[in-house]
Amino acid sequence: MKKQNIYQQFRSAVTVRLLPVCLLLFIYAVAAAQDNTLTVIANEKGAPADIKMTELKSVLMGEKQRWSNGKKVVIVLMKTSTPLGTIVSKKVYDMSGDEVKGFWLKISFAGKADAPKFCNTPEELLAYVSENEGAIGILDKATEAHDVKVVSVDGKKSF
Repeated sequence: MKKQNIYQQFRSAVTVRLLPVCLLLFIYAVAAAQDNTLTVIANEKGAPADIKMTELKSVLMGEKQRWSNGKKVVIVLMKTSTPLGTIVSKKVYDMSGDEVKGFWLKISFAGKADAPKFCNTPEELLAYVSENEGAIGILDKATEAHDVKVVSVDGKKSF
């Protein structure tokens, strides 16, 4: 009887201590997953207001180099060494940051596509997209800026 009491006390103590830790880990995981949503932005002149994910990937891989209105595609990304650049590398390119840099070096030196403009800050990326017709970039949040629009991907404002 005494052994059963000790077991119940131990089990109760573990449950009381473990439950809050598990809840905190769950909350952290949900918050981290929400932080990895991306938003496509584009200059008002060039990219369409809505794009399919397959077309977006084609654009960002340098395969599609002109918009349907004839404007040249200008890709603008965060440097792959930044946290946002790392997320874009994984989520869009399914590559590491170094692999993305290597990919762009290879196709740009081969003359197949122009390399993206890589930016240090989201503000720099936003400014570059707003100043360059046909420019498209990826941020981690929607923005309300002059000459920049949020491009829906498969009907969603973020992915």
